[in-house]
Amino acid sequence: MGSIFVIQGILIYIYGFDHNPPHIHVKSGDGEFTITIKDRIIEGRTKAKVVQLINQFIDEHETELMEIWDKAQRGEKIDKVKR
Repeated sequence: MGSIFVIQGILIYIYGFDHNPPHIHVKSGDGEFTITIKDRIIEGRTKAKVVQLINQFIDEHETELMEIWDKAQRGEKIDKVKR
């Protein structure tokens, strides 16, 4: 799947049939990591400013991210969200 969100050049992905807990994959020029949507556990490395930006994004879009996560886990097509 391609990125579903792009924020300041940072790519955010949600993969179908991925493992729990619900999380997003983040790729930037500073690294790659995953972060859980609810409790914000991070696996991987990046700069603190990227984590701060992604946490703010999750705060603003948590409901939408969980809806996309649920769709992806059912195998439904996920379209890129334009911002």
